[in-house]
Amino acid sequence: MRNPQSTIRNPQSTIKVENRFLVLTSCLAMFVGFIAVQSLWGASLQEKIDKEKQTLQQLKQDIRKTRKQRDQSRKKQMEVLESIERLDRQLHKERREAASINREIRQIDRELNKIDAQATGLRSDMNDKKTVLGTRLKRLYMEGRAGWVSPLVEAASYAQFQRRLLYLSSLARWERDLFEEYRRQVAQSEQLHARQAKIRESLVVRKGRIDKKLNVIRDVKSQKRVILASLKKTTRSHEQMLLTLDQAENRKETLLKKLEQRSQIADGKIQKRTTDSFQRGALLWPADGDLVGFFGRQKHPTFDTYVRKKGIEIASSEGSAIRAVSGGDVVYADWLRGYGLVVIVDHGNNYFTFYAHASKLSVKEGETVAKGAVLGETGSSGLTNRNVLYFELRKGTKPVNPLHWLAKR
Repeated sequence: MRNPQSTIRNPQSTIKVENRFLVLTSCLAMFVGFIAVQSLWGASLQEKIDKEKQTLQQLKQDIRKTRKQRDQSRKKQMEVLESIERLDRQLHKERREAASINREIRQIDRELNKIDAQATGLRSDMNDKKTVLGTRLKRLYMEGRAGWVSPLVEAASYAQFQRRLLYLSSLARWERDLFEEYRRQVAQSEQLHARQAKIRESLVVRKGRIDKKLNVIRDVKSQKRVILASLKKTTRSHEQMLLTLDQAENRKETLLKKLEQRSQIADGKIQKRTTDSFQRGALLWPADGDLVGFFGRQKHPTFDTYVRKKGIEIASSEGSAIRAVSGGDVVYADWLRGYGLVVIVDHGNNYFTFYAHASKLSVKEGETVAKGAVLGETGSSGLTNRNVLYFELRKGTKPVNPLHWLAKR
């Protein structure tokens, strides 16, 4: 028979078993929790990674889009400037051809006036000869065929006969010469009339050509106005216009910097100095006309926006003379995109003057000009639709207010 106590478990042993079980359960729970947390943390991290990848991809797309827009904007700027310059060059070419035709017309007019004067004198001389010949022929008709014999028959002596014969022979030669001269003048008059008709024909042709040229010039000006007006229509066009102005300004600054560096090298070798007349208040005005644009922050007249101008604008009728404000060397005389036909003069001591929007240049790079020398003619080339001269004064690349240097007027 078993001991009753043998069937009763040891309380301490039971507690140990329970404790172990609790520990194992806790560990299992912690392990399961850790796995679950790790799983959740891993999923959250992957989501973050995926989200960052999407953000990075979007950023790359935005960068590509921005670059594309920037490239398109630059391309548009170039297209605008190229279109303006192409139209300006065409306008310049048409004007030169029109001026050439006008010179031909003036030459033809002078030739016609000369021929008219010759024809007038010839007609007067012919009329005199015609009157004399008419009187003489009338008398011969009245005297009949033997009219010339009577003076010889009525001679009182042989000596008188010889004198009368000599006189009649001289008279006959004079009449013959007079008649021949009259015939020659008639032929000359016919030639003059034929020449006049031919020249007038040529004049009509040239006037037709000049009319066509003027129509082309008006058409080109109209195209340019359309392009400039299109830059003011929308906000995007407005931004495009500002970028176009900036690009033109950058080209100018780059050019002036190169010229300044070249001038500094030359000054070091030649010790070039400004003339005595290059002083404040002593410079000539570069063109006649009204001052319409001032140095500093100004409203752009073409694009209706505020810009910071580094020079002044003088409104002048097209074709007015552009004059050197002081003596110096022409260091640039050519097209500059955005500014049209441009002249830059180096006055020594690192002083430069800049003349833009010309319709014609009268000087070439390398020429030395005196104060008041004609550099060209005013116009509307470049980014403007008005006949103005844009003028800058520079100390190196630093713009200086020209109104402090130009003579009072």
